[in-house]
Amino acid sequence: MGNQRARKFVSIILAAGLVTPIAGLAAAPSEIGIDYMSVSYSDLNINSQRGAKTLYGRLQKASEEFCGVESYTVVRSLKAHADAKTCYEETLSSAVDKIDSRTLKEMHDS
Repeated sequence: MGNQRARKFVSIILAAGLVTPIAGLAAAPSEIGIDYMSVSYSDLNINSQRGAKTLYGRLQKASEEFCGVESYTVVRSLKAHADAKTCYEETLSSAVDKIDSRTLKEMHDS
């Protein structure tokens, strides 16, 4: 299920120049039926260390929001916490794989 969400997330994430603000939602976007979030990177040179680092940070933040990653003390459920972390890892990896940047992939793999 998480992998399916990750694919949907990645399929739209590459729409450079678009940003979908999701701030203020009580639940993770994936939990309320939102299948994607867009991350803009048209302002970055993703083949440079600096650009890749900035994009990686954006992808991490979007993946956390999308999957509803919160600390265990907030979630109070090991299963929910583990599911969110798995979703996060799959979503982030899928996004990095879809973006054609060796620098970004090396950063993610390290």
